Amino acid sequence: MNKIFISIVLILFPVISLAQTYSVELIEQRKDIVVNRNRLTKEVYYEIKINSRAGERFTKVRIPYSEMNNVSNIDAYIKDANDKVVKKLRRREIEDKSLISDISLYEDHFVKEFTLKHNSYPYTLVYSYTIQEREFLYIGYWIPVISERIPTRNASLKVSVPVNYTIDYANHFIDEPKLDTIGNTVTYTWNSSYTDIIKQETLSPVFSSLLPRVSITPDNFHFDKQGSFRNWESYGDWQYEIMEGLSELPDSEKKRVLSLTENTDDIKEKIKILYHYLQDETRYINVSIGTGGMKPYPAAYVSQNKYGDCKALTNYFKSLLDFLEIKSYYATIYAGTPTRFIDKNFPSQQFNHAILYIPLEDEDIWLDLTSKGPFNYLGTFTQNRYSFIVTPNNSHFLKTPALSIDDVLETRIITINYDSEKATSTFKNNYKSNMFETISQIETNYNESNRTRILQHYFVENGFDLVDYQISTPHRDSVKIDFNYKATSSQIYKHYGNDILISNLAFSLPEFEKPEGRHSPVQLDYPIHKSDTITYQIPEGYKLNQGFENYSESNKFGDYNFQVRENGEEIIVTKSVLIHSGYYPITEYKDFYAFYEKILGVENKNQLVLNKII
Repeated sequence: MNKIFISIVLILFPVISLAQTYSVELIEQRKDIVVNRNRLTKEVYYEIKINSRAGERFTKVRIPYSEMNNVSNIDAYIKDANDKVVKKLRRREIEDKSLISDISLYEDHFVKEFTLKHNSYPYTLVYSYTIQEREFLYIGYWIPVISERIPTRNASLKVSVPVNYTIDYANHFIDEPKLDTIGNTVTYTWNSSYTDIIKQETLSPVFSSLLPRVSITPDNFHFDKQGSFRNWESYGDWQYEIMEGLSELPDSEKKRVLSLTENTDDIKEKIKILYHYLQDETRYINVSIGTGGMKPYPAAYVSQNKYGDCKALTNYFKSLLDFLEIKSYYATIYAGTPTRFIDKNFPSQQFNHAILYIPLEDEDIWLDLTSKGPFNYLGTFTQNRYSFIVTPNNSHFLKTPALSIDDVLETRIITINYDSEKATSTFKNNYKSNMFETISQIETNYNESNRTRILQHYFVENGFDLVDYQISTPHRDSVKIDFNYKATSSQIYKHYGNDILISNLAFSLPEFEKPEGRHSPVQLDYPIHKSDTITYQIPEGYKLNQGFENYSESNKFGDYNFQVRENGEEIIVTKSVLIHSGYYPITEYKDFYAFYEKILGVENKNQLVLNKII
């Protein structure tokens, strides 16, 4: 899908002004865009000051282009501290490279690349180039920032269009443009900078949403076919039209579909059978050629070649269902975490992924056809966000299902047997949502040696040495996975005179900044929900000190419980934590952190005391 995106943020965030000497500074950036006869020309200029060796990564310049976007007039030179030109780029120093990625069969995206540096600091790299686009959905998507930690001193964007050419734009943390009309041309000019550096923080909104930016689209465009951004319905009509004629299946595929589904009349079961068939017979490969990656490859292409990208696989599966007269809808979405918000007031291409929506009489089914995961499971990648349902004359937004507190529950049943030197423990862990997805990928994509190394380093409890493990799922459509292992540790039982201290096995939780150091909201896309049952063996001749107090806490942000009981020769600790999903503005952060700090206070400091029986 087109990699351009739009995000919307509801409040203006405070920023951190860093008084320091930067290794790099963007002294000036200019982008001049001209629309003429439905052709787009971009003149781009950068002036980057390199203050130290640490900034030299910015001396490697990569200018992306494609068969639809031609690059020309590349010029670059170095100025020393006295503004004297000391080095110029030579044409033979510019390399042409493909941007084919590991998951791509073919891409018509390329890059012009060069490196130009000097041996005396500071110096300034100046470069410019021209891009010409024959067809386009965006006139400009402008973020005058080259890196989150690098200031931009001055930046400007100019867009010149004919007076009868209608555009729409959305400003984010940038003032309204200045307008000038000369003859038959209207010029819009935006000015910006980025000098108050923003720090990325734990579970904050997507970083690009905090930056100054401008998005500009034409009201009417030609991109494979004539289209319009007047409203979302007109954009959906264009998306539907470029997909017409792509659903025809070979006769052999039709026979296969009938054979697979002939033994059931249940519609949901037919869909599940075909979903498993697609998973077993096809693979995901990015094929990004023509139409800027917006148009799927035909269903017949996928049927013959057994691969496709998200668009092609979604269109192919929709075609299988069409053949069986099961109604389904091609849907576009912005996938990934943290969730990017769609600006519904700005009709435009704001999506990077395609999925399928299937409304049945008694339930809705959502399928990500690039996934090898469970049937009707979107997971953390696409849950709880707006998808754009493409249908003629009625394209609209529909929210994908949100992961509930039960959908994300992680449970651990831990048994720890006493040993004066090394306690032996068994962990029975049941994971859902993010951990389920992660461990499933590790199980599938790594050999035994690398898998063991990764599990020991990232998933075995801190302070424990892995002895052996087992990963299992009940069936292919299970939305949970078991990770059971045996491990040893010398840090659980610690002798102090006649007493033994038993360490709590703390929940793994995010590390949030203290309120005085926090500047952005908390965006928690799905709940955090964990539950532990830990059984500690009491060594012979000891008993539990009764001075321990149970603890519980509950408020709008979540719940926490910590309970201890003695059962014969065992101590049983049951504890749980729930942090609700939500968007918590900075005005609520102090209260949020107070709740969170109480949880950490119990989790990280609690130790049970065993007294020797005298």
